[in-house]
Amino acid sequence: VKINGNTALDLAISFKRGVNFISPIITTVRQQIMHNLGQNVMTGHSVWSSPNLVQDGRDSDIIRETMSKFINNRNLRGNTALLSAITNHCSVETLKLLLENG
Repeated sequence: VKINGNTALDLAISFKRGVNFISPIITTVRQQIMHNLGQNVMTGHSVWSSPNLVQDGRDSDIIRETMSKFINNRNLRGNTALLSAITNHCSVETLKLLLENG
């Protein structure tokens, strides 16, 4: 969800929130992606009895690609989260977190 062209990640970085604030945003997005993939591959009457391709690791490329799109999304100024983090002098840990997930 974007507010004035900014995601929660963009806003957290613009307010110089640390890794303890940004990491849960990234984790939540990853979990939502996995949930959405799980919903798309489920068949049958019960979600619990159906195979989950995410758990099997076959969708890891899709998860990685989708996370990269989220992390590297550009705000209204055309900046990615990483560029904003550098510009706002965020911590090395924040930069590392963005690089590892994007």
